[in-house]
Amino acid sequence: MSDPAATGDEAVAALRHDLRTPINQIIGYSELVAEDLEGDEHARTREDLEKIGRAARGLADLITKEIQPGRIALVGEGRDVRPRASEPEESGPAGRSSLPQEDVVTPAAVTAKILIVDDQEENCTVLQRRLEKEGHTCAAVYDGATALERLVAEDFDLVLLDIMMPGIDGREVLRRIKTDEKLRHIPVIMISALDQIESVVACIEQGAEDYLPKPFNPVLLRARIGASLDRKRLRDAEQAAYMALKESQEKLADELSEAAAYVQSVLPDPIGEPPVSASWQFLPSSSLGGDAFGYGPERDGNFGICLLDVCGHGVGAALLSISVLNVIRAETLPGVNFSDPADVLGGLNSAFPMEKHGEMFFTAWCGTYNPATRRMRFAAGGHPPAIMLSPDGSTTVLAAKGPVIGAMPGVTFKSGETEIPPGARLFVFSDGAYEIQQHDGSIMTHDDLRGLLARAPKENAPAWVIEQLRAINSQPVFDDDVSLVELCFS
Repeated sequence: MSDPAATGDEAVAALRHDLRTPINQIIGYSELVAEDLEGDEHARTREDLEKIGRAARGLADLITKEIQPGRIALVGEGRDVRPRASEPEESGPAGRSSLPQEDVVTPAAVTAKILIVDDQEENCTVLQRRLEKEGHTCAAVYDGATALERLVAEDFDLVLLDIMMPGIDGREVLRRIKTDEKLRHIPVIMISALDQIESVVACIEQGAEDYLPKPFNPVLLRARIGASLDRKRLRDAEQAAYMALKESQEKLADELSEAAAYVQSVLPDPIGEPPVSASWQFLPSSSLGGDAFGYGPERDGNFGICLLDVCGHGVGAALLSISVLNVIRAETLPGVNFSDPADVLGGLNSAFPMEKHGEMFFTAWCGTYNPATRRMRFAAGGHPPAIMLSPDGSTTVLAAKGPVIGAMPGVTFKSGETEIPPGARLFVFSDGAYEIQQHDGSIMTHDDLRGLLARAPKENAPAWVIEQLRAINSQPVFDDDVSLVELCFS
C-alpha cells in the first residue's frame, strides 16, 4: 500500500488508491495503443482495446463505490478486507465516462514544458506519452523532494502533481511552491481520484490552478492543461508588460533626475563678497519644477536679479523656465534695455506668448541695483512682492503691478524704485514659499511670511526659513515649488 502506517479512514483511502492505480494504467495504455492503431486492418483490435477500457473503468468505479470507510474493515497488520454485514450491497452497471474520446491526438494550441509528479512510474509514463504526442516537452519525477529540486533547477510552464505520495505528499509540495517567490507563478494542476474532492478543494484554496481526476479522460486532460497554459501566458504577458513599464519608469526617473541636476547646475552660485552677497534655497515639488532664478553683476556695473515661476510642473515647465532664464542672462531680447526691469518683462512677454509655448505662462520679479546710488529699480509680472528687511528690523514690501508673462500681448509694465540702506537684506521668492496649508487648515499668507522673514537670523537665513516652513506645513511635502533668494547689501 502507499502508506503502510495509515490507519482507519486513511488506510481505506490508501487501499483504494493502490487498487485503482494499475487499473488507471490499463485504461491509459489501452487508449494510447488504440490511438496508434490506424486503418481498417486494426479495427478489431481497437474494439478489443475499447472493451478492455470499458471493463477497467467499470472495475475502477466498483472499487470507488465499495472500498469506502464504513463498508469495509481493515483487520490486523495484513489489513484483510472484510465487507461490513450491516451495509447492503449496491449493484448496477459500471458507468463509462460521458465525455467523448479522441480517436486522433492533435497538436496542442500552446505547447509547454511540463513536470509530472507521481509516485507511480506507470502513471507518469502514460501521461508523458500522451502529452508529448500533443507537442509538449515533459519530465517525470516520482517523489515530492525531487520535484522541488527540479523546479528550482529548471524552468517549467506547468506542474501535474499527484496528491497521494509517500514522503512529501502533493499538498505539501504545492504549499512549498506557492510560498516560494521564485516558483509561485508556476501553475499547478492536482491529480486526484474522484473521491478526494475535499483534498482537491483544499489544494485549490492553497493556490492550485485546477485538478484532473483519475482515470484521465483525454478530452478533459487536454482542455484543462490548455486552459491553465492560456492563463499562464496571459499572466506572463502582464508580467512582461509590468516589467517593461517598470523599466521605462526607472529610465524616465533617471532622466528626470539628470534633468533636475541640470536645472540645479544652471542656478547661480552663492556670492559672499560685497557689494552684494547672495544665497538661496530651491525645493521643487516634483522631480522638475517651474521655478528658476538668476542674479549677478551686469555689463553696466549694476547688480541684477530675476526670479520666475512657470505655471505647472514637470519637464515642460522646467524647459520654459530655463529658456527664459538663459535669454535674460545672455541679454538676447532685441531692443530691450536690460537696466530697466519693466522693459525686460515687456520683452519677455513678447518673446514667450503662451500660445506658442504649450499654453504655459509665468510670473516674474526683476530688480536692478546700482551700487553707486544705492537705488534699486524693480518690476513684477503677476509675481509676489519682494520683502526688504532693514537693519532696524522693519520690513518694506517691494510691489509692482503687472499681469502674468505671456498671457496678453502688447502689455506695458511699470517699474518701482527704492533706496537700499547699508546692511539691508532683500528676500525674493515664489508663491510656493507661503501658499502652504498649516496644521489648523488655514493657508499661510504673504504677511505671515513677512513676519517670519523679520525674525530670520543673519547667518544662513534661507535655510532657517525653509526649516520653519517645513514645521508650518501640514503636508509631508510642499504642494508647489519653493524658491527663496536672499541678497545682503553692504
